[in-house]
Amino acid sequence: MFRTVKKSLKKSSLSLVSVACCLVSFSLLPGCTSFPGQQSNDPGMATVSASPFYPKDFREVLIPDGLEMNRDNTMFVKTESFNGGILSYEGRIEVNSLTEFFEKSMPQNGWRLGGSVKSKNVLLIFTKPSKTCMITIGENGLSYKTQVSIYIAQELQAGSSYAPAAPGSGYTPPPAYEEPLLN
Repeated sequence: MFRTVKKSLKKSSLSLVSVACCLVSFSLLPGCTSFPGQQSNDPGMATVSASPFYPKDFREVLIPDGLEMNRDNTMFVKTESFNGGILSYEGRIEVNSLTEFFEKSMPQNGWRLGGSVKSKNVLLIFTKPSKTCMITIGENGLSYKTQVSIYIAQELQAGSSYAPAAPGSGYTPPPAYEEPLLN
């Protein structure tokens, strides 16, 4: 009888190991996953849709639908002489599709493409008079989401206490401090 119980335990543990191996091998099949740097035909990885929106505090940068704001990495800065911030978004949209979206939509909002760098990640630099916008686009290999960071800087009109004086305005800086010579 002891021998029969031992054999049945061996059979059940062997079948559990077989089931576990099958589950692991199915999860490793490449049919449903994509790897960073590969173009994805996955329906979960979308191209830019037709319903873009403007963020509340920056009405000059159009954001494609499908990106969600990452509030932990977003901040706004407002002083007497400067207005700007970092907008952070993520979503399942292809890097190339997002790059094309920003290259087309930014000039429609009065921005001029000042330069771009395209490698694993994309950097787009746009300018307007007294404004600069840098957009970085890249994939997060762990979450398979595309991350977009938008850095906006606007220099406000001079006249605040923070703005340097214009040349020829009559301002003279204080004399440099000189240590007295020791005799």
